[in-house]
Amino acid sequence: MTRPSRPQLLVTVLDWGMGHATRTWPLIEHALGEGWHVHVASKGTALAWLKSRAEEMDQTHLTFHVKPGPEIKYAKRGNFWRIARQMPAFVTYVERERTWAQGMAQTLHLDAILSDNCYGCAVPGVPSVLMSHQLQIPTPKFLEGPARSVVQRWAQAFDEVWVPDLAPGETSLSGALADAQVHPSTQYIGVLSRLAKHKHPNPTQTWAKVGMVSGVEPHRSLMEAALRTWMADAEGPCLIIAGQPGGGTRQDGHISTWCDPTDAELASALQGAGTVVCRSGYSSQLDLAALGARAILVPTPGQPEQALLGKLWSERFGFVCLTQRQLEAGELPEHATGNLPELEPNIRAFGHLSMWLHEAAAQPA
Repeated sequence: MTRPSRPQLLVTVLDWGMGHATRTWPLIEHALGEGWHVHVASKGTALAWLKSRAEEMDQTHLTFHVKPGPEIKYAKRGNFWRIARQMPAFVTYVERERTWAQGMAQTLHLDAILSDNCYGCAVPGVPSVLMSHQLQIPTPKFLEGPARSVVQRWAQAFDEVWVPDLAPGETSLSGALADAQVHPSTQYIGVLSRLAKHKHPNPTQTWAKVGMVSGVEPHRSLMEAALRTWMADAEGPCLIIAGQPGGGTRQDGHISTWCDPTDAELASALQGAGTVVCRSGYSSQLDLAALGARAILVPTPGQPEQALLGKLWSERFGFVCLTQRQLEAGELPEHATGNLPELEPNIRAFGHLSMWLHEAAAQPA
C-alpha cells in the first residue's frame, strides 16, 4: 500500500458512557487543525456522539472505526460488586485489544496513537500516549496496591501518560485518583473541555433549573425521572439535557428536553441556569470547571470514582453532593454552591498535543 501523504493519528476512546468521548473531541479537532488525518475508534453511544459532532464539518481527513470492547453491565443497586465481577473479563480484553491495535497500526500506517483509557492501545514502534485521570482505581483498601500495579503495567506500554487535570495539590480536580506514580513521563495537561470556547463572559439566566442526565442504564433513566419530578412545580422554564445522541427535542409544559444539544447550546444552558444538577463524572466536572459553573452533584450509585469525586468537590470546593436516593426523594437545596479555581482550559493540553504530534511526525517511517 502507498503510504498516506498526511501523518495518521489513531484516537481510541473508552465507551463507558459519553464522558471520554466529550473530553477527547477538542483534541481530535486540534489534531485535524495540525494537518493530521485522524482515525477515531470507539463504539456504542460514545461513537454515535463523536459521529454527530462531525456531521457539519469537513470529514476528508477524519475516519471513524468501531473498536471492539467488553459490554459492562450495571445494576439498579449493588453496582460496585457487579462491576467487580466483570473485571477479570475486562483484564483479558486488554490483551485482545493489543492485537486489534497492532492490526490497525499496520493497515493504516499509523504515526501516533492517543488512547483515552483504552489500556491495550499501545503498539511497539508507534509513539503513543495514554490519557487518563484515573491512575489509582478506587477500590477497597486491600486492593489498592494490586490495582495500582495493574494500571502501572498497562501504562508502561505507552511513551507518556497525560492527565486532564492540574498538578496534584489543593487545586487538583481529581485528587487522589490522579496522584499515583504509574509512569516516569506523566504530564498534567490542565482542564480539558469542548465547552471552553463557548464560555460567555456575562451570561444571563434563561432557565430556573437544568438537569444534565448521564450514565448508563438503568441509572440514566432513574436520574431523568427524578429530575422531572424535581422540576414539576418550578416557577420558570426548566431544561433536561438527556444525553441521547439523535433524540431531538420535545416540550412538556414548562420542561424542555434536549437530547443532544450543540456544545454552544449546552454551555449557554449551564451558564444560564438558576440551579444545575448533574453527575459527578469527571468529564462533567471538567465542563463545569471550564465554564466556572456551579452544580449539585449526584454520583452514579455503585461507581466509587464518582462518589470519591463528589466528596472531594464537596470538601475542597464547597459543592453540594447528594446521593441518588436523596435526588429521588426530592431532598435538594434551593441553589447550588461552590467555587472553583481560576484557570485557562485547553491551552496546556493543546500545547502538549502540538509538540507531541510534531515530534511523532518527524520520526522516520
